Amino acid sequence: MKRVLKSLIKLSFPVLLVFSVSFPSDAGTLKRPLSFQHVTPREGLSGEMVLAIAIQGEEVWFGTYAGGATLYDKSKKVYKAYTTKGEPTEKIDNGKSLYWQNLLPYNHVSVIVTDSDCIWFGTYFYGYGGGGISYFNPQKNPSWKRFSTNNSRAKKVVSMAVDGEGVWVGSEKGLALLDKKTEGWRRFYSMEDGLSGNFVNSLLVRSNFLWAGTNGGISRFDKVKKTWKTYSQKEGLTEIEIKSLVSAGQRIWAGGIGGALFEHDAVSDLWKKIEPTDSLKGGGINSLTVTKEKVFICRDNGVSIYDLLTGQWESLTVSDGLLSNTVFCAAEDKNGVWFGTDKGASRLVLKE
Repeated sequence: MKRVLKSLIKLSFPVLLVFSVSFPSDAGTLKRPLSFQHVTPREGLSGEMVLAIAIQGEEVWFGTYAGGATLYDKSKKVYKAYTTKGEPTEKIDNGKSLYWQNLLPYNHVSVIVTDSDCIWFGTYFYGYGGGGISYFNPQKNPSWKRFSTNNSRAKKVVSMAVDGEGVWVGSEKGLALLDKKTEGWRRFYSMEDGLSGNFVNSLLVRSNFLWAGTNGGISRFDKVKKTWKTYSQKEGLTEIEIKSLVSAGQRIWAGGIGGALFEHDAVSDLWKKIEPTDSLKGGGINSLTVTKEKVFICRDNGVSIYDLLTGQWESLTVSDGLLSNTVFCAAEDKNGVWFGTDKGASRLVLKE
């Protein structure tokens, strides 16, 4: 028996050693000092405040406040702006730029979502006549397609999600579903139908379910049964208005507007509060972004970072190289992570 125990003890050291070095090289905290690339109107950004970022290959799309969308081709190092008036600006301006077809519905671009053959844009308009969604497909002529606002129910757009042959669109009035084949509106849901709140901040498609983060909690829509379930305080949400929902591996994370983080327990079907340990944990949340190994929590006081493999927390602020501590969004490219701020975009360079 003693010989067996001694053999096991001898074997245990190499087994533990292999496990301890099995993490990818970028697991754990970021290697400092950090390297950043910045993009502002001086470099070619069409607006200073970046509310949305989407990556498609070598192309980076920025959605700005009042400046429309900017396309940055990293391989060519070229910037191109798209607004309600097009780019380049039309020679003849009839004063009705909001109604010009096949361009952005409005210059306040709040959402950008990539699809297999196009890029979807959601805009937010406060007045009458503008706002809504459009797509850009360079293989079509014209490349831009603008959609109706579904009787103003998809006008102030704050969230979008591609779901097979449909596109879910969240606004301040509820949730609409666009049919990509017919390019017509298929369905609309509000609190009267079971949605937890009419202001739909975030959408997440997971198999047969659609998750929605609203000003009234979290809603889960069963796409087969066509039924809604609401999650609020009694289901574990200590903060009701949810700004962002993301898939973190097999789990779902939610971020509250006041800064609270939650994780869904699939067994109990309840939400458990996550307790960050970084210095920014009290900051309000604008969005969450998940990469292969990390979760980036974009806050109004910087970026909290959680490593999914090691469980370590750290943070990014202007002292580390960010343009601003007001961070709205993040998106990953093959060699780094982009952050949209109120002073432009910062790219954290992870690999040269």
